[in-house]
Amino acid sequence: MLLSEVKLGQQDLAPTSAGHGPVQTIAVTSGKGGVGKTNIAVNLALVLAKEGCRTMLLDADYGMANVDVLLGLKSKVNLLDVLSGKHQLEDIIIHGPDDLLIVPASSGIRQLPSFGIQECAGIVRAFSEFDQTIDCLVIDTATGISESVASFCAASNEVLVIVNNEPASVHDSITLIKLLHSEYAIARFHVVANMVLTAREGNELFRKLLTLLADEHNVLVSYAGYVPDDDALRKAVAHHKAVIEAYPRSRSGMALKNLAKRINNWPRPDCPRGHLEFFVERLLQHKKVDMEELS
Repeated sequence: MLLSEVKLGQQDLAPTSAGHGPVQTIAVTSGKGGVGKTNIAVNLALVLAKEGCRTMLLDADYGMANVDVLLGLKSKVNLLDVLSGKHQLEDIIIHGPDDLLIVPASSGIRQLPSFGIQECAGIVRAFSEFDQTIDCLVIDTATGISESVASFCAASNEVLVIVNNEPASVHDSITLIKLLHSEYAIARFHVVANMVLTAREGNELFRKLLTLLADEHNVLVSYAGYVPDDDALRKAVAHHKAVIEAYPRSRSGMALKNLAKRINNWPRPDCPRGHLEFFVERLLQHKKVDMEELS
C-alpha cells in the first residue's frame, strides 16, 4: 500500500508496543524569520540526545528546509519521498551526533507547506510503522502563520515560541500566539528570548510580551529562558556545526544546554497511547475537525 492510499478513519495501524512510553512532542516556532528558530530546534534536540533522551528531530519547515544543512549532513531522500510512497520513514532518517534521528524535509516544495488530509494520513502510516522507541520529538516548524504550522503546534504537547528583541518579531509573535489560541484552542506557550545581550534583556523582552498579551486571560505563557547572541554561534553556523558541538562552553552553548535541561524536566504526557503515532494521529484528528467544520 502506498502512503498516499491511506484513508481517513483507517483502523489497521501498526499496534503500539507495550514497552513504548508517551512521546514528548515540542513544536519550535516563530512569528517571523531570522530569529534563530532552526538553530534553537537543532541544538535543543542535540542536547536532549546527549542527555540520554532518545530524540527525533523533524524538519517541518518545508519551504526552507535546512536542518541537515545546518549540521553539515546530506540527504538524497526526504519526507516527500515517504509521502509519495517511494520510501519508508526509516529509509530517509539521518543519524546525527549522539544517535539523534533526523527526518529531513525538501526545501522549495510547494505542495508540502499546505499539506492536506492525505499527506497527514501518510505521515500517520509512516510513523506507525517506525519501530524505534522515541522519548522526544522536536519539530522545527515553518516560520509565520500557516495551516501546517498551526497543525503541528496543535498536535504537539508543548509549543516553544522563539522571539528576539525587534519590534517585528515581538508583533508577529503576539499575532501568532493569539491566532493559535483563538483558532486552534492552544492555551499554553513557552517563550525563548533569542539573540539577546544579557539575561536582563531577555527578562524584559518576556515581560513586554506578557503586557501585550494582558487581554488574553485564558492564555498561559511561561518563560523558558534566553540564548545570548555571541560570535561562537555565528562561527558554528558558518562551519555547518551546532554550537553545542563546536563551542560547548560558549555563552550560547551553555544557555542552550540549560534550556534543554529545563525542557527535559517538563511533565511527560499522560496519553494512553505510547508510540510516535499518537502525535500524528492528533495531527490527523485536527485536520478531520477542520474538514467537518467546513462541511
